[in-house]
Amino acid sequence: MIGFLIAFVWEMLQLPFYEAGGLTPAQAAYRCGLASFGDAGIMVAAYLVGSIGNSYSPWLVRWPAGRFSAYLATGLVITASVEVLAVGTDWGWTYSDLMPLLPGTHIGLVPMLMWVIVPTATLWLVRRIGVGPKEHLPNN
Repeated sequence: MIGFLIAFVWEMLQLPFYEAGGLTPAQAAYRCGLASFGDAGIMVAAYLVGSIGNSYSPWLVRWPAGRFSAYLATGLVITASVEVLAVGTDWGWTYSDLMPLLPGTHIGLVPMLMWVIVPTATLWLVRRIGVGPKEHLPNN
């Protein structure tokens, strides 16, 4: 739920990087809500991939580098794939002239940055709220 809310804020803020096609504010909020639901689903899938073979649950309490890397990498691969499939299709979306592209690709930089910033912020916030036994949390 936290990831959905953070993603929704990001989705609304990144609207200028996409062609809105004259959407009303309500339509933009609806579309951003759907995108945030997809973002949250990607976060769950990536967390599950990061948890494969993990005997300590939830791993986000300690953030082992390998698990966190698998989490981010999974999300980046899914996000890049979705962007490649969706940009310019009838069911997808179109970038505005403001969207910077990853060098040598047709993939927008903003959605890729999203998949580093939003999921990291989500894990950090969930950790701060308190997940798992408190004796496992570092003193920082």
